[in-house]
Amino acid sequence: MERRKFIKTAGVGAAGAVAATTLAMPAIAQSQPKIRWRIASSFPKSLDTIYGGGETFAKAISDMTDGNFSAQVFAAGELVPGLEAANAVTNGTVEACHTCSYYYVGKDPTFALGTAVPFGPNARQMNAWLRSGGREMLDEFYAQHNIVNLPCGNTGAQMGGWWRKEINGLDDIKGVKMRIAGLAGQTMAKLGAVPQQIAGGDIYPSLEKGVIDAAEWIGPYDDHKLGFYQVAKNYMYPGWWEGGPCIHLFINKAKWEELPETYKNIAKGAAAIANETMLAKYDNQNPKALREIVASGVKLKPYSRDIMEAAYKASQEIYADLYTKNASFKKIHEAQSAFRNEEVLWFRVAELPFDSFMAQMQSRG
Repeated sequence: MERRKFIKTAGVGAAGAVAATTLAMPAIAQSQPKIRWRIASSFPKSLDTIYGGGETFAKAISDMTDGNFSAQVFAAGELVPGLEAANAVTNGTVEACHTCSYYYVGKDPTFALGTAVPFGPNARQMNAWLRSGGREMLDEFYAQHNIVNLPCGNTGAQMGGWWRKEINGLDDIKGVKMRIAGLAGQTMAKLGAVPQQIAGGDIYPSLEKGVIDAAEWIGPYDDHKLGFYQVAKNYMYPGWWEGGPCIHLFINKAKWEELPETYKNIAKGAAAIANETMLAKYDNQNPKALREIVASGVKLKPYSRDIMEAAYKASQEIYADLYTKNASFKKIHEAQSAFRNEEVLWFRVAELPFDSFMAQMQSRG
């Protein structure tokens, strides 16, 4: 009798457990809301690596939520012009955008610090600063513009641009109309150039038609894709204005706050994946593209010492002036510069000697 009672009770318990499991799975699924974002990119689809940062993010959030949290990426011009992407986030036209913070220095020069400033951190140093309180400092500033930011890409150190004429010294820069973004444009202006801000997809026709005399974009892979070597034959380095530029996912503050905490963490993880992936892709793609560019007859040349020192001096003068006018810029730039200085000290001990030695060995074949 007791045995029959036990079997009967156990059977009911097992059935109840199965039923509970059956009910629990949909309940968990139902606890994850269906959310779909639109991400306005500042980049054309043809630039698959930098544009691809937005797509990497979108795929990651979808994969990690079984499609419950998803996003569609729109290329520059499909929803809004590339250089208006952040404005669309601020006013709520789109939920997010994938862009460079320094495109918006016209609104406030502090925007430059989110991407790159002349003689700022390299890629590793920038990522380290962002993960050591830098992102939170930037968010305090971005909140004034209804924006939350997630680092979502880095190109690594960039090249110094394409010039129609050969650049040998400071005098050669005077009067040159150059496409250049961020505070670097102000530095170039102090050196005598005439800076122009032009979206990536519009650089080639502007250079081809002579609207501009020089242009910087990113580096060999993208520059080769855009065909700059066909209309300018002098390729300078280094891009002292972009040692490690960060590309951001800007998110409308209200839309961010609506996300469940799980989705916020997933978004942070997805952006980190995109950040690492973009840098790895450029490091992989640039060497081959540089060989192809040089093989096409382009002259590869470093900036002269007088240009580098004059640019450094001019940029410090710009920062000193901004310190007197803009408290946000001063606060963030001082923190970023102090962090970079400590990093440079470390890199001088380990990274630089190793890299320099390996470069010597490579040059000897």
